Amino acid sequence: MNPFKQESEIEVSTTSGMLRISVHPRVNRLWMIIEIVITGTVAYWFYRGWSTYSTLIRIFAAWCFVGAIIAWFYKLSGSELIEIDDRHLTIRKTVLGWERTSEYPTEDCRGLQIRERNEDEYGLQCKVGWRTVPFGEYISEAKAEEILTLLQRDLPTVADRMLIQRPDKEHFTTLRLN
Repeated sequence: MNPFKQESEIEVSTTSGMLRISVHPRVNRLWMIIEIVITGTVAYWFYRGWSTYSTLIRIFAAWCFVGAIIAWFYKLSGSELIEIDDRHLTIRKTVLGWERTSEYPTEDCRGLQIRERNEDEYGLQCKVGWRTVPFGEYISEAKAEEILTLLQRDLPTVADRMLIQRPDKEHFTTLRLN
C-alpha cells in the first residue's frame, strides 16, 4: 500500500433516471504534513528575502502559496457531486461552501472513459466538443469501472451516447505511399 496515495469516500446511487456520484476526498495525514513543512520552509525563505525579489517573482510566489492553501482546503472540506441523466452531465465542486457548477448536454458528451492521473490515481473524463472535461478526482480504478457499469445498466441510452468515441484524425496513420 502506498502511504502517499490520495483516497476518497465515494457514494454511487441511481434514482429516477439519474446516476449520482458523490466524491469526498480523505486527507492523507503523512502527505499533508510533508506539504505543510515544504511550503512553510519555502515561505520562510521567501519572507527573509522578500525585499530583494522583483515584483514578478513576488506575485508568482504569492500565487503559489495561495494555490497550496486552497488545495489544502479542498482536501479538508471539498466535495464533488456528479449527476448524469438523459439530458445533462452536471459536475458540482464545493470548497469551503463555494460551489462551482458545470453543466454539459449529454448529446455533446462523447468518449466517457477512465482517466489515469498517476500510477494509483484515477478519475473519469469525456470529450465535450473539442475539449476534454476531467471529473471525479481521486476515484479508484475499481470505482470508476463500477460507475461505468452502473451507467450502462441503469441508463443504457445515455451510456450508448456518452461511451461512443467519435472518429478523430489522430487515430489514423497516414502512410503517404507515393
